[in-house]
Amino acid sequence: MRLKERFHRFRAWQKEPRRFAVKESGPHRCACCGNEFEGNYCPVCGQAAGVGRITWQSLWKNVTMLWGLESNSMLSSLWQLIWRPGYFIGEYLDGRRQVSYPPVKMLFMLAVFYLVVIQLSGSSDAIPLMINEEKHIIDDIANWLMKNPGWGILSLTMMVILPTWVLFRLAPRHPKHTLPEGVFLQVFLSSILIFINIPEMASKWFNLLIPFYYYLAYRQLFGYSFWGTLWRLFCCLLVWVISLLIFVACFEYLYNRRDVISFIFVSIAIIAAILAFGYLISKQTEKRRLKRSESQKQTEEISPNMVK
Repeated sequence: MRLKERFHRFRAWQKEPRRFAVKESGPHRCACCGNEFEGNYCPVCGQAAGVGRITWQSLWKNVTMLWGLESNSMLSSLWQLIWRPGYFIGEYLDGRRQVSYPPVKMLFMLAVFYLVVIQLSGSSDAIPLMINEEKHIIDDIANWLMKNPGWGILSLTMMVILPTWVLFRLAPRHPKHTLPEGVFLQVFLSSILIFINIPEMASKWFNLLIPFYYYLAYRQLFGYSFWGTLWRLFCCLLVWVISLLIFVACFEYLYNRRDVISFIFVSIAIIAAILAFGYLISKQTEKRRLKRSESQKQTEEISPNMVK
């Protein structure tokens, strides 16, 4: 098979990777409630078809289920997130929850696994502690983020929810997404960041995957063009950096009583200007897209009449 054909098959798999097979049309008799049914699951109690006596396979399934490796497992969801992050997250937001491992649980499991790897490899000793001569609250926060990678990465990515909601609100795919959906988007992306940071302990080059996966996920999820996704993501990153500076400035004011009030207000004004400017551009882009689609529909309606 030629390389171009393989690429097209891979692209088709990214957009629609699943084909659910129905088990032999029964009727099946449910081993739990005795109901006769056709399909994969009993409509009365929900037990799967084909449940019989306990075998070695049953034992293995119960052991793997403890670690999230059952059907629609964490490994399967991670595989989907690595190769088709935006499409996979979009399916979850659209209501296809059965095909995904619970995202918050996945983030927790990956954080635990990350800490275990750090302890076994001895990398915990290499974590820099930001200790100054004076005890500083920022040092405590930084150390907590390093020692709690799951909550730490999630806390940092949560700052991207608001700019994503504003700048990608009029996207061709998943328009007018809600703030709770933005939370789940960042939970999925936090899981990716923890997963790619596990080998990062051996190679710092894995840090380059972070902006790549953000771009890939946002482009697949929202459907903007290359440049449309890129400049919006750049604005989100800019807002994230300024928000982080505001966060640090607030702690400087509360604990060290430094005069940073003017800096905080100026930073908030800059964030508001970036979001307003980006939203206005997105609104104009959406209007042009709707006009193009309407003119295309009119052309398609006129063409058959001209043939007749």
